[in-house]
Amino acid sequence: MEKPRILALFGGAVLFGQERGNIEALASLKEQGCEVLCLVRDEEWSLHITPALDGCGLQWVKVPYIEHRMPGRMWYVIFRNPVAFVLANWHFIRIIRVFRPTHIHAFNPLYVLNFMIGLSLVPIPMIYRAGDQPTVHNWIWRALWRFIVSRSTHFVAISRFISESLHDNGVDIERITVIYNSPPRRPTKASIDLGWLVDRAGSRFVYVGQIAQHKGVHLLIEAFRVVVEQYPQAYLIIAGRISDWKGDKWARDLRASTLADPWLQERVTFTGEIPYVPELLRLCDVLVVPSVFQEPLSNVVPEAKAAGIPSIVFPCGGLPELIEDGVDGSICSAPTVAALADKLRVYMGEPMLAAQQGEAALASLSRFGVKKFAKRWLEVYMNSMPHGRL
Repeated sequence: MEKPRILALFGGAVLFGQERGNIEALASLKEQGCEVLCLVRDEEWSLHITPALDGCGLQWVKVPYIEHRMPGRMWYVIFRNPVAFVLANWHFIRIIRVFRPTHIHAFNPLYVLNFMIGLSLVPIPMIYRAGDQPTVHNWIWRALWRFIVSRSTHFVAISRFISESLHDNGVDIERITVIYNSPPRRPTKASIDLGWLVDRAGSRFVYVGQIAQHKGVHLLIEAFRVVVEQYPQAYLIIAGRISDWKGDKWARDLRASTLADPWLQERVTFTGEIPYVPELLRLCDVLVVPSVFQEPLSNVVPEAKAAGIPSIVFPCGGLPELIEDGVDGSICSAPTVAALADKLRVYMGEPMLAAQQGEAALASLSRFGVKKFAKRWLEVYMNSMPHGRL
């Protein structure tokens, strides 16, 4: 039986959870005999995607992508985007003729828009991996979403929360499959320079991800500050990028204000971006995911489960689906500092609780079908093979 040949619309520039999740899905398909070719952004500043694809053995080719509206570059975008759009669709048609895909893999409305002409001309089934709620806040995005709904053969939602959102926005439930993320592949390293932390007795909490306001990192620091005087032998590690880029100003300001606090400067460590996440997690006791927006899911919670540690999450989006409260982690009663501080106190006051819940967290991975992740993705594609290709 012929295996799918998949052309993936992969125009991202930074490795966020969305990109990592799609790489994991595509890599699992490749390992099962599928051919995968990714259309990546041809901009010089796009430096992170191609090494990640190379690390999983995924083929890629560079093509133009339209850009977001950017401050200070309005005229550049206005004049560049129409040219990029035409060239992108010309490349798309040419690559279709050479690669002869059986499927299109998409996961971002803007990338679908980028190839809208080509997608309208070729009757190749499109699988849409939905890692976010549909963007429908104005008529332009609603029109684009209607095109995606009509053009897609099947949708893969990363959580029940996203599945319900798809259904509420015009996708028949029969066209939706829920496949939870598998812990993403990470580089390995013999050790991380966290010996100072290992040598200190006490509770070790960790946050891994974007250091941004919608991720609630500031609330975590405030909650930790509330309880640290009562439990001085507690430590907080915050792992995530803090660069000189202007988009990281909020993160830089948060780090500066945190380290200016005498109580926190010896107990809170900003590590910067760490690719060796599993090792970092194994050195800690509890992961905290305090997202204050409707987080579709979280890649790092399954990673924490695989490392054998529980997670504290806010009751937002798909996060509560990942935790059985009081068994393999904790779900805060509200996305607030007070609610989070209460959960931190529980772990600080019961030193053995994290280890007990960590065992349950590891066992709970089976509940999310992690071992069947690759098989389920292949089933989605095989079940939507074009007639005459089986």
